[in-house]
Amino acid sequence: MRISTSTLVAAFLAAGILTACGGGNNGLSSSMPSSVSRSLTAPDGVTEKVLYSFAGGSDGAHPLNEALIAANGAFYSSTERGGDSGCQSGDGCGTVFKMSTSGAESALYSFTGTPDGQYAKGGVVEKSGALFGTTQGGGKNSFGTFFKITTSGKETVLHSFGAAVKGGYDGIDPYGGVIYVQSDDTFYGTTLDGGTGTCGTSGAGCGTVFSVTPSGKETVLHSFAGGQDGDFPTGSLFYSNGKLYGTTEIGGGGGGSACTNSSGGPAGCGTIFSVSTSGKEQVLYSFTGGSDGAFPDGGLIDVNGALYGMAGGGGGKGCDGGCGTLFDISTSGKFHGIHSFQGPPNDGASPFGKLTNVKGTLYGTTQQGGKSTACTGTTGTAGCGVVFRVTTSGKETMLYSFEGGSDGATPITTLLYLNGVLYGTTYNGGSGSCSSGCGTVFSLSGF
Repeated sequence: MRISTSTLVAAFLAAGILTACGGGNNGLSSSMPSSVSRSLTAPDGVTEKVLYSFAGGSDGAHPLNEALIAANGAFYSSTERGGDSGCQSGDGCGTVFKMSTSGAESALYSFTGTPDGQYAKGGVVEKSGALFGTTQGGGKNSFGTFFKITTSGKETVLHSFGAAVKGGYDGIDPYGGVIYVQSDDTFYGTTLDGGTGTCGTSGAGCGTVFSVTPSGKETVLHSFAGGQDGDFPTGSLFYSNGKLYGTTEIGGGGGGSACTNSSGGPAGCGTIFSVSTSGKEQVLYSFTGGSDGAFPDGGLIDVNGALYGMAGGGGGKGCDGGCGTLFDISTSGKFHGIHSFQGPPNDGASPFGKLTNVKGTLYGTTQQGGKSTACTGTTGTAGCGVVFRVTTSGKETMLYSFEGGSDGATPITTLLYLNGVLYGTTYNGGSGSCSSGCGTVFSLSGF
């Protein structure tokens, strides 16, 4: 049986599923290491290179969730921890960082916690030369922020989530990052909790889909109700022809005992939904926890009119509760499973993030699985994670298996393709001083 919803939520949000790997000591360092010039060559000729290892001090620690973005000849993204010495356990409130393609890294901004933001987990997007993003915590209500930062490092909190509204909140804990739709001049995103639903023991809401203007005016487009409607949207959104498409990690009413909550009752295995920009929502598909998958954690992408995504559970039997799946779905809701991960040692397990389309072939990462025995997650699945490719018909190949330690581990990331090279991040590993490594930025070539 898949782990309970409460365990799963704690896993994703408090690094519970994150692997315990060699490399690094307890404590934090304020030193900033130079880029790492270590390269490994996979059996099929694919070459992985660690471009940078986070130290865990002022440079940042634990990048996750979204792709690096390329702008003005550099990469930009965020880290969940590091930077300022505040926040829980003094391990930093997170950063926005800049890095060259050769691995020279600098922190543009260190979050300071309430009333500023903390724990930037969704990366950043670029508009008119400035960077925009969300933090899961901080702000004047301590429930997250929408912020703007210049490439010179000047940060402004544009909106603080968690304001009380009739029947609930405007949104709590943005996690999956925002997207920018130029035709609307508007950003769109999701929050894990909040809204007017009554999910969870605290009744703090089932999550929302929101819009926010570049000046910070936020509007809740949809409040999830739980049950059949869906609950806990973790991934970012995809926009097409006036509609937003996304996933909820639980809810939907499917799966029965395959997807349970902390009390052993049904929680649902997740949904795929659409929401119009005026707020009309439709559940396109409810996962069952079987061969179709369970717990879709990331976003969707469009390939020739079909939407492709990943589910973190269900599918192959090489892991407790399944190793995860790849799927496609039409905008009208016709669902098709295309691959079930089999887990270690020859395949990945627990995919996360969005797929990346490179000329009709899809690339992505899994948090676990692969050949290494240096990492073991709380679900008992071995492996430090992999990079894979898959055709739209479902033929999948494991391109690279992370080794933990200085190589990196747990790639909770969406890959960026640029000039024939894939770039991504790992949450753990590297040569930094965090107990399981502070994470890396890596490149993959020759695929």
